[in-house]
Amino acid sequence: MSISPSIRTILIHGKSVEDEALDGIRKVFQVLQEEGVELAVTEPFAGLLAESGLWTATTPAPSGPFDLVLCLGGDGTVLETASLSEARNVPVLGINTGRLGFLSHLPLAGGDEALRRILAGEYVVESRNMLEVVYPGKTFEHGGCALNEVTVHRRDVASMIRISVHREGTFVNRYWADGLIVSTATGSTAYSLSCGGPIVHPASNAIVLNPIAPHNLNDRPLVIPADGVLDIQAEGRDDHLMLTMDTRSHKVPAPSRFQVRRAERPFLLVQLPGVDFIETVRRKLHLGLDGREGISSPGTHDSGSDDR
Repeated sequence: MSISPSIRTILIHGKSVEDEALDGIRKVFQVLQEEGVELAVTEPFAGLLAESGLWTATTPAPSGPFDLVLCLGGDGTVLETASLSEARNVPVLGINTGRLGFLSHLPLAGGDEALRRILAGEYVVESRNMLEVVYPGKTFEHGGCALNEVTVHRRDVASMIRISVHREGTFVNRYWADGLIVSTATGSTAYSLSCGGPIVHPASNAIVLNPIAPHNLNDRPLVIPADGVLDIQAEGRDDHLMLTMDTRSHKVPAPSRFQVRRAERPFLLVQLPGVDFIETVRRKLHLGLDGREGISSPGTHDSGSDDR
């Protein structure tokens, strides 16, 4: 099978190599070798692969730009990839070596065959919104961007914090809560969902404001357009708060005032043709399952063969 002209160089990123994933990762590297792809691996993942006998560079690694970034891990690994400078404007493919994955959606079992299809050009690329934090006088690594969510929350004190939100000069709400999640549509199945937020289709040009354990029970998650700038002011009894962008946390003073807006650059996610978000959510979150009607959701024909 010939390699797609658009994929000749690949950057591989991961965080760990588990024993149960060794065989699957080995098959992935066999496919890449057979297809003649030039590979580069991020550190320290390259060292972990070498220790496991899975891959050792035999030729000088390409320095980029890359045609594809391949993530071996879970959704957290993909979130790290979103912040890599080498991955900017480069399609990202996630092969899931963990458990539940929405971004790292290809299972490791059969991932080698799926990779052959992708190298042959059988794939689509989805453009996902990202968020950017603008904090006066402070510069964050990776441009302060986040794929899933930006969160402001209290540190270790027991008292709540107060968060005031304006959008384009219009007052939205003042929350007394443990914190506030500003989630992208992509991030709606992550932290926001665990805090009672709605599932938002990634094609929606929307973000979710979701308070964490709000004091006022009538404060509910709010879905608003992704366009426009959010002006957020947070204060509490402690002298510091935590500002988190995906998996990266920063201590900021209290009170703090900053802006959250849609980032100029999107995140490019590789999918196999025919993958449907709603079907993926239904299957991974077991939506609609009812013991009175068997295993499958009403209206579906689940033969157990869907391994996307």
